[in-house]
Order: sequence, then C-alpha cells, then structure tokens
Amino acid sequence: MKILLTNDDGIACDGIWALKKELETLGAHEVYMVVPEENRSGISHGITMQGPIRLRQKEKHVWACSGTPADCIIVSLLGDLAIRPDVIISGINEGPNLGTDIIYSGTASAARQGALHGIPSIAVSMGSHTKPFYYDTAARYIINHIDELLDLWQPETFLNINVPNTKDEMIEYRISHPSRRRYNDQVVRFNAPDGHHYCFLEGGAIETKEDEGSDWHVVESGLVSISKIYIHPVVVQDLRFTIPSPEAKGVMP
Repeated sequence: MKILLTNDDGIACDGIWALKKELETLGAHEVYMVVPEENRSGISHGITMQGPIRLRQKEKHVWACSGTPADCIIVSLLGDLAIRPDVIISGINEGPNLGTDIIYSGTASAARQGALHGIPSIAVSMGSHTKPFYYDTAARYIINHIDELLDLWQPETFLNINVPNTKDEMIEYRISHPSRRRYNDQVVRFNAPDGHHYCFLEGGAIETKEDEGSDWHVVESGLVSISKIYIHPVVVQDLRFTIPSPEAKGVMP
C-alpha cells in the first residue's frame, strides 16, 4: 500500500515520525512524507495563493514544505512529486481535534484536501493535551487497523480520529459525532517600544457540551473516537439557534 503522511505540527513533531516508524517496521508499505517545515496549527484550510511553495527533500521520500497542510497534499498529488497514494494519514496531532476544533484544524484540513481528490483520508489526533504523548501506542493502533479504517471510509468524507493518550494498547472504538465546543479566548494588547500596538490570542478554558456519543465523550470513556466528516459545505434550510440563559454558564446550547 502507498501511504502519504502529513501533519500541521511540522516536521519536528514526534507524532508523524511514530507513524512512519510503525509503517517501516511492517515493511509492507511504501511511505511518503510531505510535511510543513514549521508548525501550522490552527491554520484551518488555508492554501498559498501568492508566492512560491518551497519543497526541500530531507531524506528518501521525505520532504519539508514551506506551505500549509492543505498545500502539502496539493503539491504531493498535483506537483512534480505526483504521488498517488492509496491512503493519506494526517497526524498524529499533538493534542485533540474534537468537534468544533475541526473548523480550525490544519490536521483535519489535510485529510479534507485528500478526500476532495477522492483519496481515502484520515486525520489522527491525541485525545489529550497532557504530556507525555504516547505516540507509539496511537501509531500502532492506526497501522494495525488500517484495513478496517479504510472499510469505514466513504467517498466525500474523511475520518477524524481521536485516540486516548495512553501507553496501554487500544482495541475498542466508537463511531461518534462531533462535539460542540466553546473557546473562552481573549485578545491581549500591548504597546511596544517601536510605538506600535500589538496583540496576541490567549487561549482560555474550552467548554464542551457533554453529549453522549460525541467524540469528546468517547475519548473521555477511554475509547478510540472515529467521526465521519462530510467534506462539502451544506445548506441548512431551517436553522434555529437557542441562546443559553446566564444561568447555563459553562453549558453549550
């Protein structure tokens, strides 16, 4: 099987190398890596519209790309590399991509871009922000179950997988739906000696609707969460939002 690996955490992240190591240990697959040269977390489905994209070969079948995760897939499939993989795996992400996180996730965007080209694509993330990350365990799960995951994949979707951060071998999974998450971020401003005003985004606590069967709930239960994510925008004919009362603080509508 020909497998293309990428991520959004950059070529220095241990997660993608854990996947590569497990695949090479089996020796049954042809493995390629086209990965951002720097961390591109939170870049969503951005692509480079102006200026060139640089590719630097780091070793056999491994390239560092100056662009975004989606760029990595585009140049892999359409550029000089012309890789046509049987499956694309994006990750393993350093931390979760649950529910609403998918909107912002570069990890998810790479899988979405692959699926847009009709290739079975999988986004894989650790289900916790807490270190140490047991990437080897997560990688073994994905590689040992790759045929089952491909059976679950359907055209016009990608699989968004979150694995519990555990050193114990994982067996059980659940098909889940994306959870709803609220981000209590704030913009912090400061004045610099150059006379300009600057700001940066400071992440706050994330509130998640504790909905049974959601990806968050499945991971919290110690199981592997697999969500099938549709890749195209859809029109909702009758959408009514419920505004939570002040008393419902900390609960998603």
